[in-house]
Amino acid sequence: MQEPQSVQKVILEIVAELSTSRPQQIKDTDRLREDLGLDSVSSMEMLSMLAERLDLDVSLEEAMQVNTVGEVIALSERRLGKA
Repeated sequence: MQEPQSVQKVILEIVAELSTSRPQQIKDTDRLREDLGLDSVSSMEMLSMLAERLDLDVSLEEAMQVNTVGEVIALSERRLGKA
């Protein structure tokens, strides 16, 4: 299992790969679509990358409810039993 800090680091790396930002520039309050420019295709890619790197299965319905980087981290940690 990943530690919470590792979960956050992995998510920041994933978001950075899918956006034009570097991990150090991304804040928990950044909105995935409005601030980081992730579209529906990028969001699906993010789900796939979460599944691959964190062994995390997030449903499309759950994914549609998250809007910020912090919400992705919180959801991931909840699903991994870390929160």
